[in-house]
Amino acid sequence: MIEKVSKDRILYVDLLRIITIFTVIVFHIATNRWYSAYIESQSEWHVINFFVACLRWCVPVFFMLSGAIFLDPNYKITVKKLYTQTIPRILCALIFWSIAYRLISPITASLLGIKQISPEDFHRIYSEIFLGTPWHHLWFLYPLLAMYILTPLLRIFTANAKKEHYLYFLILYFIFGSIIPTINARYNINISFNISELYSYTGYFIAGYFFSKYDLTKTQTRILYTMGIIAIFGTYIASTITGLINGGPATQYFDRTAPNVMLGAFFVFVLVKNTVNNSHKILRYQNNKYITLLANCGFGIYLVHDFFNVALNLLNINTGTFPAILSVPILSITVYLFALIAVLTIRKIPILNKWII
Repeated sequence: MIEKVSKDRILYVDLLRIITIFTVIVFHIATNRWYSAYIESQSEWHVINFFVACLRWCVPVFFMLSGAIFLDPNYKITVKKLYTQTIPRILCALIFWSIAYRLISPITASLLGIKQISPEDFHRIYSEIFLGTPWHHLWFLYPLLAMYILTPLLRIFTANAKKEHYLYFLILYFIFGSIIPTINARYNINISFNISELYSYTGYFIAGYFFSKYDLTKTQTRILYTMGIIAIFGTYIASTITGLINGGPATQYFDRTAPNVMLGAFFVFVLVKNTVNNSHKILRYQNNKYITLLANCGFGIYLVHDFFNVALNLLNINTGTFPAILSVPILSITVYLFALIAVLTIRKIPILNKWII
């Protein structure tokens, strides 16, 4: 997801990068008023909840895209390159944007006369970087770093594994990394036998490479499509019903490694791959400079987009400003375009263009 790929681009990967980063922005726009809308406007909440529930697959697909590239034995990545280029770049981006975002809160509060800036505000900047909570969307960089650190070892597996090995791993990952932890968390029980090592985002990393390397049979594809569609819309239906019964938004269906979210992510990845690879009309856009540009800006857009979410909130422009069915896509497009402009500007600045986006 981070590195530029030489030679021919993988079109479905580029399109998934673009789709997924935009989906993340839609998700964040929707969640800004997910709780308050439930009290203030049920019609707005139903629209918001639809977007929130149906788009939960977005970040898992990010991890899958990274795995599709980094675990490919043909992709030239060495331990030296990892520790002199890839990992330092993520660390620099994490530190830079953590400081930038953490400065927003006290400065904004001071300008609005809410509270004065205090030393504690600046203490939080470096303390929360190490605690892994510098800003809500930057959490993603921590497990991403972990997977990059594991990449040399995981590539040994991907270089030697056969299809049945991947299927065996994914079955184990689905059971012990998704189903059992979800049951334990949701019903407050502790199933005595589990494989905690499988409870991580590394499974998505490997799944991304598996689905990129192997084509499923027609029967397997139909099964995955059916389960994926049921998982996505089932998440929406279950969260809506539970929210109405409990008198507030239901979050228990949204864990990123939950079975419904995992099936949704697998479904979206395979759907886009198959749609692109089976269409000669779409494949004509391989190496298209505009698609390549947007794909390469994806990571930077992810990092910078929340500045514009904050700006909209300060201006009191949100999904309640006008009907949510229109405001969610319109505000999402607005944030995406402003973030894209910001990234294109940063790309022109030496040093910053290499290390923070």
